[in-house]
Amino acid sequence: MELIQNNYDQYTLLNQAEQQREVVAEVIVPDTQADVYSVLTSAAQCQIKQKTVRQDAVVIEGVVEIEALCQEEEPDRWQCIRGSIPFTQEIQAAGCREDSIAQLRLEVLRCDAQIRNPRKLQLQAQLGALVQVFQKSRFVVTESAGGSEQEDVQLLTDTVELEVLRAVAEKKLVAADEVQTAAHGQLLHYAVDWRQEEQRILSGKIMLRGNACIQAVFFQENSLQQQEYRIPFSQVLECEGVEPGDTVTVDYQTLQTQVTLLEGETAALSCSLSGTATACVTRRMKLQVLQDLYSTRYESECQREPLACPAWKCFERSVSAEETCQPEEAAATVMDCRCRARGFVDDRGRMGGIYTFRILYCCGQGHLHCAEHTVKVVCDEEIRAEKLTVRAGWQNLSVQAEDGALRIRFTALPRGRGLVPQPCRQVSACSLNPDKRRQAPPPGTLLLRTVAEQETVWSIAKQYGSRTGQILAANRLENGAQLTPGQLMMIPFSG
Repeated sequence: MELIQNNYDQYTLLNQAEQQREVVAEVIVPDTQADVYSVLTSAAQCQIKQKTVRQDAVVIEGVVEIEALCQEEEPDRWQCIRGSIPFTQEIQAAGCREDSIAQLRLEVLRCDAQIRNPRKLQLQAQLGALVQVFQKSRFVVTESAGGSEQEDVQLLTDTVELEVLRAVAEKKLVAADEVQTAAHGQLLHYAVDWRQEEQRILSGKIMLRGNACIQAVFFQENSLQQQEYRIPFSQVLECEGVEPGDTVTVDYQTLQTQVTLLEGETAALSCSLSGTATACVTRRMKLQVLQDLYSTRYESECQREPLACPAWKCFERSVSAEETCQPEEAAATVMDCRCRARGFVDDRGRMGGIYTFRILYCCGQGHLHCAEHTVKVVCDEEIRAEKLTVRAGWQNLSVQAEDGALRIRFTALPRGRGLVPQPCRQVSACSLNPDKRRQAPPPGTLLLRTVAEQETVWSIAKQYGSRTGQILAANRLENGAQLTPGQLMMIPFSG
């Protein structure tokens, strides 16, 4: 007796590795700027210069850009000090090869700036890196089995729908433009968000279109002004195996940003941005799977195992959050708010996010201050998935000064991805012993018995070495009929 099997292409998550590290550097205040005496707030972002996939490791080379808003000796005069900290980080990922696809997520978990003296600052940042390594592979489906007429092999097959990760593709994105702005003063900080507007799936290709959105904050004489600019991008990902009807999810990662305020008769922002788009393609496939077998003539053994094809699932939840922060000085007006967030999975399998807000506000006397507040959000629903990773997103952020306190309202959007086992078992091995015939009643025998709990026509036929077709015919049942406990059944036997 021989199993009839077929191989299907898929991508598997070989490895998932996380790593944290700290980078530190000292920065000298430029000669063209005044002495500094305290730090109001600081912010950082990562610039990824190069990602190299090696045997069992992924190497990242980049720069951490840190900006600090510092107070000068004269009251209520502030200036921005910027510094760059280069770094190289090697993340061990067993099983990784040079032809693997390594999806990278690099985030700033914490940043600080301290005054060493009026002409020197120490900048420090903590980075968190997550690497997921994908590799093309194959999974085996047992579809049937061959046997001779003398062996009289009975087969139980079923049509199963499986979610298969068919492809993973990565492509670099570039967005560059010079945009006019009505804002004045110094560019305090900016953030880049890649927003997808359209996705088209063709045979072997994925077409993406959207905008790189820049949220810029300008600082001038203790006042802050926020502006948003959009630079369109479009890209075509060559993706072998993708077809219309597949489901595609795209994850964006910023690599490098250079945003400069150009002074002149008409102020403008010179923007040069790059990032990566990593697409995961899943397909729902209908497959015929052999789930059980036996011989009516000889003793046989059948081994069944779960099908080695976990589904790659995405999860997104929404949680409304509201918090009150009591600053050291009573707040009168909120000037700006920056948010850092990192996702997590608790010990119960619930997704969540830790959101840290740095809020610039003015007190009643008009002086500028900074308050930091951290909010932890946990979803109620448990997620049952292996290698679950979570990115903490948010939207509808609002910070207002109310009775001297800072009221923070936002919607937390934890987004997770992980592997979910698919409940499908198949025959993985079988054997038949031609020297041991089944001990069955003589041909023409008819047995009567009642149905027990959870019994099926197949389980009864296998137990007695009879044929399912004969049992169905003898009891005038249709294929797939459900049996009732206590139901009287006739079991016929033939030669």
